[in-house]
Amino acid sequence: MGQHPNRVALTVDAVITDPAGRVLVMERGTEPFPGTWVLPGGYVDPGETVEQACMREVREELGLDVRLTGLIGIYSEPGRDPRGSVVSVAYRAEVVGGTLTVTAEARAHRWLEPGENVPMGFDHARILADHRAQMRA
Repeated sequence: MGQHPNRVALTVDAVITDPAGRVLVMERGTEPFPGTWVLPGGYVDPGETVEQACMREVREELGLDVRLTGLIGIYSEPGRDPRGSVVSVAYRAEVVGGTLTVTAEARAHRWLEPGENVPMGFDHARILADHRAQMRA
């Protein structure tokens, strides 16, 4: 989608967990924040729901089919994305199919152990912290 200085863009992010409580993150292959660890996600396309967009983005970036299991939150802090004003709806998800794949957008991936942190792009460390706090509550 690129720059959008005069409009608010809508995106989604997925916190994919496994039964052990680990979270799947990917190494971003594109601008902004190339080389950082991020949650899979991206822009919502016209004609699709945010839920459909979240599942599509995970499939495109990681080759996985997921089931959304809950809403973590909505993130709209100005400056969270250097491309402009971007609001993200973050979901909790679990894998139901597919094969974990390396793509141009996700040049590597790894499972973070519960409590493990890595430097993350965007505000994804905050989304991950919110997810973990909700799981402890």
